[in-house]
Amino acid sequence: MAVIRWAGFAGENRALHPKLLPDNLGTLSRNQKPGRGDLRPWKVPLSVSAVSAGAKTIYRMGRDVASDANYWLTWPTVVHAVRGFDVSDSTERTYYTGDGAPKVTSNTMALASAPYPTTSRPMGMPAPTAAPSVSTNSGSWTGATQTYFYVYTYVNDWGWESAPSPVSAQQNRPADATAAISGFAAMPAGNFGLAAVRVYRTQTGSSGTEFFFLREIAVSGATVASASTTDDNRKLGEVMPSTTWITPPDDLSFLTGLWNGMMAAISGTAVRFCEAYTFYAWPIAYDVVPPDSKPVGLGVVGQQLVVLTTGRPLIVTGSNPDSMDQMPLEFAQACVSPRSIVSMGNGVVWASDDGLCWYGSGGPSVLTAGVMMREDWQALKPSSIIGKMYEGLYFGSYDDGSGRKGFVINPAEPRGIYFLDSGYEAMHFDELQDQLYVLDGTSVKRWDAGASLMTVKAKSKTFSFLAPTNLAVATVVADAYPVTFKLHVDGAIKYTKTVTSRQPFRLPSGFLGFDWQMEVEASSPIQVVALANAVSELGQI
Repeated sequence: MAVIRWAGFAGENRALHPKLLPDNLGTLSRNQKPGRGDLRPWKVPLSVSAVSAGAKTIYRMGRDVASDANYWLTWPTVVHAVRGFDVSDSTERTYYTGDGAPKVTSNTMALASAPYPTTSRPMGMPAPTAAPSVSTNSGSWTGATQTYFYVYTYVNDWGWESAPSPVSAQQNRPADATAAISGFAAMPAGNFGLAAVRVYRTQTGSSGTEFFFLREIAVSGATVASASTTDDNRKLGEVMPSTTWITPPDDLSFLTGLWNGMMAAISGTAVRFCEAYTFYAWPIAYDVVPPDSKPVGLGVVGQQLVVLTTGRPLIVTGSNPDSMDQMPLEFAQACVSPRSIVSMGNGVVWASDDGLCWYGSGGPSVLTAGVMMREDWQALKPSSIIGKMYEGLYFGSYDDGSGRKGFVINPAEPRGIYFLDSGYEAMHFDELQDQLYVLDGTSVKRWDAGASLMTVKAKSKTFSFLAPTNLAVATVVADAYPVTFKLHVDGAIKYTKTVTSRQPFRLPSGFLGFDWQMEVEASSPIQVVALANAVSELGQI
């Protein structure tokens, strides 16, 4: 008795010899959706919106809007966007890098008119460039002489405060004297939303002499240079918070949301961190610099920032931006495609020259090590890979020189890989809708949501016999038909049939073979394909 049963359909494996594969792994998998154990095709993507041509990044704003036809922001560059952490912010303030200098927008600015985003602001408040002018007012003053210094900051209509101006000249005056303050520098041109100037004065406190809040005056871009105020000896307020705050550098990239109100990004050879919940302030003192490589991208797992580099990854942890600790990971897998990096919740995935890599609670590993040989992986051009997450799966798009195609792999069980006939230049995962979107030309499409199914195609392992044989019958059990069936024997196609039901059918005779493979193609799920010497033996499947 000789029976071949092909089921389980766990994807394609190129690492093992085709004769040594487990029975449920195959040598070809195209457009197969994993997870149900059968050979199931994906649904075709459903078109939901149209955008301008040439986009490399898509991002959905208005995420509280039920319809995913609205609102799609696009950029012709690789952009990383992060929504702010203030849940009460109804304007959905969103910060992003990759479109020139770092920017911020909101649903009022970004959605004024298509194409989106309509407008934005710089993600920072520039510091004043000139010191204030201070002079003692006339009068009869009797107090002891005191020494004072002054600075001022810009404040916008969102409450953002800049770093301070240069310090004023020293002023010595009686303690009961008042002073006139003017000479505020005009703000640089730009959409900063300037609304006020805050003036600070020195005072000795518990931590020594510091600048304390004196008063705030309303100004605009047109009136700041002519504005003035008075130090009338009022009680001073809080210590100036923005002493070390600087605007994010123009080359800031890979903006990434963290925990405890922090964001991280890359600038030059450093990983930078913003002031907690103050996304426009990026003190240099918080920088983390990998010891022997350059950062190229960031991922997050729990409260660990995974810094992917041109060498070893770096793990950065800490509860505050001023106390971040770094630990190089002894895992020599450089990231060759920053766009391949995906934070999966329980781990981070990225593409290296050796394969698709993983870091999670179990430590680092190469997910594709038992699935593909290095030369197989290199054929995909790993530097071209773009990645996203979908239903716990890593969804990759690559360009091997013949156009974009795709693949899917399950990091929790990477026994096989599932290839796709189509790949995409831009993708977006909407966490609130738990949905993946892909950009096909100018059409934004919801993945696996269309009314029809893709065509799934698969080829089994090589079932090898010690003596040559001729199997006589076959059956294909599927949800619907037709199914195209091909029989490969000793490397040659011996038979092709359009199967229209689960009834057994005869295979051709007149030959013997050692190595047998089955290939099927359909637009409906398939549960079992089986070969046998007799119909009675098929009853045992």
